[in-house]
Amino acid sequence: MPTKRKILAISNDSELKNFLEQELNGGKYEIVCTKDTGIPLRDKIDTEKPEFIILDIMMPTLDGIEVCLRLRQWTKLPIMMLTKWGTENGMVRGLNLSSDSYLTEPFGTDTLNTRIEETIKRNNAAANPLTNIYTGTP
Repeated sequence: MPTKRKILAISNDSELKNFLEQELNGGKYEIVCTKDTGIPLRDKIDTEKPEFIILDIMMPTLDGIEVCLRLRQWTKLPIMMLTKWGTENGMVRGLNLSSDSYLTEPFGTDTLNTRIEETIKRNNAAANPLTNIYTGTP
């Protein structure tokens, strides 16, 4: 049985966390949720060892953009930002700030799954530029 990809979801939005847990857990993903954005976040990543981060851009203390900037100081894990900001300016800002992908709400499970897989493939291809992104082989 193939191992599940562990995804860390960082959000204070209980509806979003419930959606991610219900729609992505059980298949090929294991979702671990947190709302920590400071030092406990680094500890959570070190303990859980996720392969991917889903980051909610709308949070009360530090917004997702600030959290993304902090994450990039010590991790190269692929980060997908989720937001209700449906503006091109917001998307460009998120991508310019070192997130690997960006998805605006509302979105469906199929779109989310596809975006996660595409982002992971791109990230793996960047780590090994001789890998065929379509087949996953060198």
